Amino acid sequence: MGQLDDIAELFEGIDRQVEFKNRIDAVIDWLEARPGVATARIVCRDQIPLGAADGEIPRISNAHLSLLPRETAIVNGKSPIPRHLFPETANMPVTIYTPFKDRYGEVSGALLVKAASPKSFVRKHDTELRILASKTRDLVDIAGLRAAGPSPSGGGDLTPLVIGKLMDLVRLPAYVLSSSGEFLFVNERFLDQFSYADLEELNTRPEVFIRQSDWSDQLRRLTSESGFTPLATKIRTGNDRVRSVYDYSLLMGKDILGVLVDVSDFVQMNERLQDALEGQTRLNEQLSSATGMLQKTQATAMKSLAKLAEYRDKETGGHLQRICEYMKLVAIELNRQQPFSFHIANDYADDIFLSGMLHDIGKVGVPDQILLKPGPLATGEWSVMQKHTTWGYSILNQADHELGEQSFLTLASRIALHHHEWYNGDGYPHGLSRDAIPLSARIGAVADVYDALTSKRPYKDAWSHDQAVSEIHKLREKHFDPVIADVFFGLEERFREVKSRFPDELTPTG
Repeated sequence: MGQLDDIAELFEGIDRQVEFKNRIDAVIDWLEARPGVATARIVCRDQIPLGAADGEIPRISNAHLSLLPRETAIVNGKSPIPRHLFPETANMPVTIYTPFKDRYGEVSGALLVKAASPKSFVRKHDTELRILASKTRDLVDIAGLRAAGPSPSGGGDLTPLVIGKLMDLVRLPAYVLSSSGEFLFVNERFLDQFSYADLEELNTRPEVFIRQSDWSDQLRRLTSESGFTPLATKIRTGNDRVRSVYDYSLLMGKDILGVLVDVSDFVQMNERLQDALEGQTRLNEQLSSATGMLQKTQATAMKSLAKLAEYRDKETGGHLQRICEYMKLVAIELNRQQPFSFHIANDYADDIFLSGMLHDIGKVGVPDQILLKPGPLATGEWSVMQKHTTWGYSILNQADHELGEQSFLTLASRIALHHHEWYNGDGYPHGLSRDAIPLSARIGAVADVYDALTSKRPYKDAWSHDQAVSEIHKLREKHFDPVIADVFFGLEERFREVKSRFPDELTPTG
């Protein structure tokens, strides 16, 4: 258990680092600090683009990697590992090799360790090596994402390539479609799942989406004040089969970004189960299981879009992660104190952590010229910005309604709608006050304001932690529920730690 605690402490240190080189050096330093280790290296496939970080990891050709084992092994001096990587350990003929793999299961690099007793080292540290390899793979993926991020103009645009890398990470089919109906980009998951060889083949098909008129109607809804809801439609595959999908779409400038959830198996299973449901408890349980799986898949799609919405607002960086952490801290303490007349359940903190991620999903409906404006908003612009609360509620409430039962989306919709209400009734959109504001939204208000105050924006510098705490003191019983404000004051140092752990490291500077 002590070894895993050691790893957890290492990961916290890595995540506090901003530069890729410092993160990789932390992994190597940790390995070289193990008893018996002479030196350690990290290598990755030469075809992986890392941008500015290209020179930080030695490369090895794909041909050489294909000759190496796919699992941890001890390899001798005749292996294709370049000898110049370990010039100082010529008297150690064997190398401990632990590979890490990309999201398609191919070996993309490895941890290399020279140790005095390699077999003993592997027996003792095999689990740690595999955990470290997984972390290193994530560091390489993040470096690749950063390399693809800013456009040549330096504006940090959400380009099709960046979208593809983001959506490949969450393993969902994604596409970008022009206003003329041409596919500009699809990720590898889209091509694999729907049996297309490449983008060119996809664009030669006259009708990929079936019920084109329904789909066009849905796209027109994206520009309306009701936000967006998933569209149940069908897609024609490259081998001329038809799959049922839920299409989650949003506008990115003039282009359309879509995330597809293939529900064909659920649809077919439901049809079969409905025919034989009466009097058969076992089949009823299968239907419930299928519905649960669909709910989890829909939740994944919604969280992916929430992450993209945050990425679209270039000034927020780690805002989503911090808000969720802050809200969970407060909820845990409220559960411990039980200061209200009603009981706060033990699992409330986990529910609010997941739900808080979607509090600003309504911002996908705010035009770029308002959302990204580098200065104060005019009165009319502010009125549009305020609508993100009702748009977010519309998105989440519709998805929750389609699930047919309460879910974490129920809690999320309340947070999205009411997290800008004030305890004294001066907030928006409905001017609620005191206990009329849902508890989750009152918690979200403290978390959101603290993060906004301590974050840099185009129109203001970041406040210090102490300045933000002082401001919340001033607004106790005005903006904030005094009970929740007092809980915050008892947790303020924990808030400071969260702010430090999740900095705005991906915020573009160009």
